Amino acid sequence: MMSGLPEDGELRIGSMSLPRGRRLRARYGSGAPVAWATLQPVPDAGTVWAALSAEHSETGLAPILLKGLDEATNRPSDEEEFEDPADVAQLEGMDVASVLREMWNGTAYEVGFEDAGEEEEDEGVVEMRAPFSKQFPGLAPPADVPLSQDQLTAGLGSLPAARIGLVPANRPADVLPMLGWSGAANRMDTALPIAAVLRSWEERFGAQLLEVGFAEIRLLVQRPPRNFDGAQRLAAEPFAFCDECWLGDQVGLNEVGTITDALVNAPMWGFCWD
Repeated sequence: MMSGLPEDGELRIGSMSLPRGRRLRARYGSGAPVAWATLQPVPDAGTVWAALSAEHSETGLAPILLKGLDEATNRPSDEEEFEDPADVAQLEGMDVASVLREMWNGTAYEVGFEDAGEEEEDEGVVEMRAPFSKQFPGLAPPADVPLSQDQLTAGLGSLPAARIGLVPANRPADVLPMLGWSGAANRMDTALPIAAVLRSWEERFGAQLLEVGFAEIRLLVQRPPRNFDGAQRLAAEPFAFCDECWLGDQVGLNEVGTITDALVNAPMWGFCWD
């Protein structure tokens, strides 16, 4: 098994040869390395990501595609806008239903209705959460019908060239806190609550972290909801989780209703934070 991060330079993992890369460091922390990344975009990035993911159990390195602010990778990657890794051992004590309930309860404040009273919420919040009430409806049940391998391969094959990052993490869901990513800093102090949700989505829907940007992430999902009822039950979770979702070619989704429609059979889920 590979020990720690690769050194600067070219890299070979299994049958994959990666072009020259370098270590990325925690500029907002101790300055220690937190990831390795190619210097230039790699063609067929989705296919390369899948091959590297298949080697994760041997290397201990979880692959991600690097994105950034304004379609560049200067921020956060080149500027090394990362903190020291968080203690992922804390995730063992986190109840994901409680994490999402807290996010759900904070929605009225995040969407700009700080003065909504306890007895009567602003109509805008009510409409955005419909058909759910003020109470978080709980976790959606796991999905058990996977997309075909052809569907997943087609989705990955449609991705443009991208820089490849490698992060030492026991599982893809732990990448963000191990990277010291702070893209959701306007909503939470660390990436640990996000990782708790990603762990749960890994287990219930086969969702795997695919891409990391400045304040956005994207997942490849093996078992998305396959019908409206399953999607509606799940939609409360991404609604509470982030400021906006993009699912397929639909972007800027911030209502339970529109999220529901777009979740059905969606192989990729994207989330961003203002």
